[in-house]
Amino acid sequence: MKCAICRHGYTESGFTTVTLERKQTTLVFKQVPADICENCGEVYLNAEINRTLLTQAEQELQRGVFLEMLNYG
Repeated sequence: MKCAICRHGYTESGFTTVTLERKQTTLVFKQVPADICENCGEVYLNAEINRTLLTQAEQELQRGVFLEMLNYG
């Protein structure tokens, strides 16, 4: 798909790192599947991946972590 940000590049399937923060908790997810603009690097996550990330993040918050690095999935 054409990038909505730079409007010059097209997205390609790849993997990215996503950092989520809430209050004093920081979660870093590695190897997250995404569409990435080959021109500007903008990252697009589909709805299913986004839901999975938020579910995993909520579970980690319930554990009371402050900083955690996780592989996606």
